[in-house]
Amino acid sequence: MDMLDRAYGSLVGGAIGDAMGMPASFLTRHQIKSTYGYIEDFLKPDEDVQKYHGSLEAGDITDDTMESIIVSRVLIENNGFSETAFNEAMKNWAVEQNMLESTVIGPSTRRYLTALIEGRDPKETSGQGNTNGSAMRAAPIGVKYHYDINKCIEAAAESSLPSHGSKPAVASACAVAAAVAAGVHGGYAPAEVLRIAADGAVYGESKGADITAPCVSKRLGLIEHIVDSCGQCHINDILDEIAGVFGASMFAYESVPVALAIFYAVKGNARDGILGAVNTGDDADTNGSICGNICGAYSGAAVLPQAWKERVQRTSSIDFKDTACRLLGL
Repeated sequence: MDMLDRAYGSLVGGAIGDAMGMPASFLTRHQIKSTYGYIEDFLKPDEDVQKYHGSLEAGDITDDTMESIIVSRVLIENNGFSETAFNEAMKNWAVEQNMLESTVIGPSTRRYLTALIEGRDPKETSGQGNTNGSAMRAAPIGVKYHYDINKCIEAAAESSLPSHGSKPAVASACAVAAAVAAGVHGGYAPAEVLRIAADGAVYGESKGADITAPCVSKRLGLIEHIVDSCGQCHINDILDEIAGVFGASMFAYESVPVALAIFYAVKGNARDGILGAVNTGDDADTNGSICGNICGAYSGAAVLPQAWKERVQRTSSIDFKDTACRLLGL
């Protein structure tokens, strides 16, 4: 497996997790089981239970992948992260797609986009942003800066601060970018990736605004013990334990620890990680996307079914392999 396959795996894995988790968004694990069974492929949302994405079709991506694509383009066009270019690109996207009228964006992203459109400095309120919006778009930064973890987490923090400026949000973006960078670089065991992610979170916590919230880096430090204590349990039992301890909501301090815990539980396998994350429920599309980013970077795109990769490329109109090439400078 080569570096390009791992970079491609991260980007396309995130899109697959997003699209596959979309029908289960904000449902409990029990609701998922009673409505869909165990999700193992792209499904059309059940409009009776899916209140946020009921109009979408099987395999459609959401704002998670759209924002990741924007970050990729900013990195490629500016040969690195540019806050000015990012803000402009996000503002244009919000206006063109009428995102402020949408039900799918989180509260932190909504405040950020509103400030941009109204011509205000979004950092005036970004310190309140404690959700997972910056973490879900951080994977391209990990791909771009795979060769230097310090540069990676610095860029991830810079990308988070305009919209999600609290300690847990910045920490989560840094953790995801660092985990992706470690996976794309290669040569690390899953436990080592966890520790690199936790170190990234510590850096993010030093940059974010202080709020009343759990500490992301400390939560990441609990993952090995929690998962290892499950022994050879069935994956459903492990998911119950992980979600029971961390939660799986849109709060960054729940979403990112649960995604990394699933990564560790499946030993970085992208197919198994995506299915585990989307079946955990709650913010299933974002957790699936983040877990797909991290697992895809670790195990590469080759382990993912070809039909899955072709579906999200078709529904998003994005060539994720070409984007990976350009991020790597190949």
